[in-house]
Amino acid sequence: MKRLMQFAIGAFGSAFLNLLTIPIVTFFISPAEYGKTSMFMLAQTLLICVIYLGFDQAFAREFYEYPNKKKLFHTAIVVPLAFSGVVIAVMCGLAKPIATFLFGNEMYYQVVYFIAVSIVFLIFERFIFLYIRMQNKALEFSLFNILVKFSILIYTVLFLCLFSHTFITVIYATIIGQIIGDVMLIIRNFPLLRINPMKVDPDLLPKLAKFGLPVVVATVIYSMFVVIDKLFIRYFCDFEQLGLYTAAFKIASALLILQTTFSNFWVPTAYEWYKKQKPMRYFKLVSDSIMFLIAVLFMGLLLFKGVIMMVLSPDYSEAQYIFPFLCFYPLMMTVSETTNLGIVFLKRSSLNILVSIIALVVSIGLNFLLVPTYGAIGASIATGSAYIAFFLARTYFSMRIWRGFSVKRHLLTTLLLLVAASFNISIHTIWIVSLVNVVILGCIVTIYIPLLANLYRTFYMKRRATNTQKKGMEL
Repeated sequence: MKRLMQFAIGAFGSAFLNLLTIPIVTFFISPAEYGKTSMFMLAQTLLICVIYLGFDQAFAREFYEYPNKKKLFHTAIVVPLAFSGVVIAVMCGLAKPIATFLFGNEMYYQVVYFIAVSIVFLIFERFIFLYIRMQNKALEFSLFNILVKFSILIYTVLFLCLFSHTFITVIYATIIGQIIGDVMLIIRNFPLLRINPMKVDPDLLPKLAKFGLPVVVATVIYSMFVVIDKLFIRYFCDFEQLGLYTAAFKIASALLILQTTFSNFWVPTAYEWYKKQKPMRYFKLVSDSIMFLIAVLFMGLLLFKGVIMMVLSPDYSEAQYIFPFLCFYPLMMTVSETTNLGIVFLKRSSLNILVSIIALVVSIGLNFLLVPTYGAIGASIATGSAYIAFFLARTYFSMRIWRGFSVKRHLLTTLLLLVAASFNISIHTIWIVSLVNVVILGCIVTIYIPLLANLYRTFYMKRRATNTQKKGMEL
């Protein structure tokens, strides 16, 4: 519990700083300018999904099995660093076409150079954070996560106060803030980064590649799944719709507080439980608990969406009808971390490719049908539905190859949340939609009464045993 709370510090701190950035940026720039900023985020998302070549996932998978942790670190990071040189060269050579695609004008080609330079820092950040997390140094992990986000926030505020209120100012501030934060992280862990060929294990590289490369194929497909909504809005609509969609996505991402905290805690814990052959009921208890908690947070966002929208500029008021379906992104991602364990434990990473393809097909189909008519709202419906498909596919394939556990509560809860999101984008009468939200929240709580009773009994018995032990020591 102490370790979970320490991880939570970083998640809540980072989420708070991200949320704090939203009203600041939307106060200074228009939805159209914010839409152009989102194209930078799209480019960075694609780079993050591809640049590691799956070696980050392979590093995490081998961490508890490989004895020399530093040698594992050096072996895992060397390939992404080498690949980054190729990517940087390509980006610099095609800077003007890339700028035209992202921002509608080649005059912003200098931004592409900045993005290219930031790639190296992103690689170091990812692997250093993984190394810290897998060692369960929760407090250090959290503090440096906050430091990086705080650096971005400070430079964003500073640049918007000193320079023009345009998307280009926000992009430069974000990149420079990111690099400054990463430099501090690198300095703190400099002994770890003394990489030389003698510290690389050539026999380990094929093993890392065997696990990582199927992951990167799935990641490339998944990255398309992540950005396809924005590409459809960019093509069929305008930068203003894209800006509203991005603002709504940021609000929905408030649920990532739980997702980030839980994932940082769950990944090493799940591996340890599997190695110790813990009974399946422990995995099911965690899965049911996280589903209930994040579903309640989901409904909380819907109930108080009017209040939440007050953090945005009035120009972004339409975002409140876009974000309900986008809440499925962190919800389905978080819950699937507890239901896809068969794929992870049995090293069937190739199944991730099929999962991503299914989600991508759903996303493309629904975006094609909905975005031309409904704009950003249509894109949000397509994105939410695609993440539900992602969760279902991950769960299905995992349970097919692993004994697993029942997910009936998950499916029923997902259906209720789907109904709630549909009402919240189609009904604008406050008292009606509020009543619907309260009723659905009550239904969710009712479904999980047995779980809550079980958790209470477990906590009560543990507390009673602790008190009895203390009294015995006193006697």
